[in-house]
Amino acid sequence: MKTHGHMYRESWWKDLFKIVFRIFDDMKIPEQNPEQYRAQRKEWMTTTCNHALYAVVDVYTQHYAVLAPLLSELLQLLQWCVKQDNEQLARSGMNCLENLVMGTGKHFREDCWVAIVDTITQVYANTLPVGLRNWKPSLTDVPDAVSVHSNASDESSVSYNDKVLFHNIQIHCLVQAEIIQTVDNIVFFPATSTKEDQGGDTSPNPEGMFSYISTSELFRIVDCLIESHNFAKGFNMDTDQRNLLWKHGFKGKTLPNLQKQETSSLQCALRILFKIYTDISRVDDWPRTELNLHRLTLDTFHYYTTIDADSRRLSCGKVVILMLKKMMLLDDDRFLLILAKCYDVICAVIALNNKPDLQSALSQFLLRAKRPLFGAETS
Repeated sequence: MKTHGHMYRESWWKDLFKIVFRIFDDMKIPEQNPEQYRAQRKEWMTTTCNHALYAVVDVYTQHYAVLAPLLSELLQLLQWCVKQDNEQLARSGMNCLENLVMGTGKHFREDCWVAIVDTITQVYANTLPVGLRNWKPSLTDVPDAVSVHSNASDESSVSYNDKVLFHNIQIHCLVQAEIIQTVDNIVFFPATSTKEDQGGDTSPNPEGMFSYISTSELFRIVDCLIESHNFAKGFNMDTDQRNLLWKHGFKGKTLPNLQKQETSSLQCALRILFKIYTDISRVDDWPRTELNLHRLTLDTFHYYTTIDADSRRLSCGKVVILMLKKMMLLDDDRFLLILAKCYDVICAVIALNNKPDLQSALSQFLLRAKRPLFGAETS
């Protein structure tokens, strides 16, 4: 198809893809005993299904001009892959979504972007690991219970059903992290965000899809990111629940946490809002953006001052540095406006025992404030 597709008649493609999509009908695997069926299904997902998924997206991207009408079916396939209880296939689904958008996004109409964002929001909703927050131990399934030795020096029993549930929750946590990274890569292109996270240049990278996505769709993405952040933050603050999961065999050598999800989702949301706020072509959307941005920065500064765990403070400190750097790039009027909103809590941040990189960012921030406040040069 990749080699000879340019010679195909347009009418052939739809029928051809109907055949291709049947590759992913896993029900063709004959059911035998449950254990053997699960093993065969897992092997099929990791081999045939996984490789075919990349190949189909590759063909679609190469021949997008004629295959554009099949976007909905392809997005449904990617969603199906992410929903399966297979880590490799879930990762591949997210990688293929990124490849699809990066390869064809410049040609999308508005309705295509709506479909892409619909897919993103549905994946977020379907994989939010709610089981982490509400799981409670139950030993009613005693015959199937197995002994689990945790790192808390406890020995407890966990049912087979709970083992399956834990496995699915872990995949959901993985997908949440993957979709956050996918969104960041799509909107900004990978190198930009990586450079910012390492304290480098924050200038925009022209290779991202930001300029092709409407503000309304970007706001929908931000809403998902904030929901993901708030969920992760709530779980990370719930020490009792994290201890409960750990003592009953939830995977990990330390207490389970969603630190990466909490931080990366917030960083991505802030990048998008600050980018909208400085894009002159989106001036009509600035009032709503400003409201969201002020609330989010204020909440993040406040949250940072309440964290007592070193690892979480270090992680959140990276978000604070990103905010300070983005604020410093604003023009004087908007810089003063956001400074006035956050002034008291920034003073509280300064009073903390901060790491050297955050101390440096705070120092640069205060120097930036000299010009609009005192008419002084920021040398």
